[in-house]
Amino acid sequence: MALNKTFQNKDGGISNGYYRVREVGTYYEKNKDDPMTLAASFVVELFDYDTGNEVADSYKPSTEGAKNRITEPRTPWVPEGVGVYSLTLADMEPVQNLIIKAYDYLKTLSEFNGATDC
Repeated sequence: MALNKTFQNKDGGISNGYYRVREVGTYYEKNKDDPMTLAASFVVELFDYDTGNEVADSYKPSTEGAKNRITEPRTPWVPEGVGVYSLTLADMEPVQNLIIKAYDYLKTLSEFNGATDC
């Protein structure tokens, strides 16, 4: 699954883009007697839809010669829509099974022998 949308190239032209989500992660925090905090984060990458190539400089630092980096400050170009996003989840439904599996796994380890749910 991905999103197809045009984007403005580094040179100002317009290209057909393929925006892909990767590295989806969850954040779960629940201290005793405190409300739960649940969130997700993910990275959005951009590829040229027609060629399949990743768009240059889309979210990576330059690997050009050290001399140029020292003498000429560089502002990396990042296309619109590329980067890290986060969202707050209203309930546990989307990640509940992952959290349950994490606790179930811990109970199989010797260091958690005899532990009970609370």
